Amino acid sequence: MMQLGSVLSFLRFVVMEKNLVSRIRLGFFKAACCVVLFFFSSPDAAASRPFPNSHFATVDNLELHYRLWEPAAEPARGNVLLVHGFSGSTFSWEEVADSLSRLGYRVVAADVPPFGYSDRNPRQNQSVTARAALLNTFLDNRFPGNLWHIAGHSMGGGIVQAMALIAQERFVSVCFVAPTLFKKTEQGRRGTPPVWLRIPGFTTFAGHLAESWFLTESRIRSSLASAYGEEPSHEQVQAYLEPLRIPGTARAILNSTRFSKELASLDVENFSVPALAIWGENDTWVSLASRREIAESMAGLQLEVIEEAGHNPMETHFDAFMDLWLTFLNNL
Repeated sequence: MMQLGSVLSFLRFVVMEKNLVSRIRLGFFKAACCVVLFFFSSPDAAASRPFPNSHFATVDNLELHYRLWEPAAEPARGNVLLVHGFSGSTFSWEEVADSLSRLGYRVVAADVPPFGYSDRNPRQNQSVTARAALLNTFLDNRFPGNLWHIAGHSMGGGIVQAMALIAQERFVSVCFVAPTLFKKTEQGRRGTPPVWLRIPGFTTFAGHLAESWFLTESRIRSSLASAYGEEPSHEQVQAYLEPLRIPGTARAILNSTRFSKELASLDVENFSVPALAIWGENDTWVSLASRREIAESMAGLQLEVIEEAGHNPMETHFDAFMDLWLTFLNNL
């Protein structure tokens, strides 16, 4: 699973690169865990308003950060929800949101906990159906009675797929961007974390080490260069790095499989919302080849590929991306 792979990659750095297991004696390890647990187990929330259009909502006991762009043109053309990928935030969609707002759409971009400026609760359910249910409830509570176009990038693609399968009547269309599509989910199925993640205090200790040593500007720059297929700007690096450095982020990521439990049984063959899927030709993170079979099983899905683009075409190939999406929206 994509989620487990992300966690394992995270752990490989924390444990293998720093060689913690072989260098720390058991007694010291336990003591260190206790110390770090005391100081870092209750991270503070992020800045109250990280952006001028920031808002917060409490949904199922989790604090959700979102940004709202009201339509800047008449007539209003509809509502759009944007969902980012793993380690992303509302920043990933910023240019798209600005453009859609100017065209007359009301746009909401949400930070999926524990990313961006949303809740860092280390015990939150991070399964794809739990995240989908969270965002569906958020839309119902904050914007009742509205129909939505939804778009999801990478991890967010799987989330919007689940949102539409859970409540297809709420959504006018879905735009998938390099999505981690799934065939099925099974209600009640739990994540299977590596055994060392079950050691009391380990995720707190490893999370602190990751936040101190792994989440650096140079490593974020390298990851973005790989995803973008080009060198990121200083602004882009900082926009991704800043929320990842919020205390508690790494711990929550490491716990993502430990407290994961699917809330619904879903099947891609039941997907019926009009949908567009956009991939970058050179995407090595979630390649089209890895999801083509699932995509082609979705009735009526329109598939498009942007030449020379990588994993984040809505950022790196903005004009080509918007041309494809707006053409799709205008033809609904």
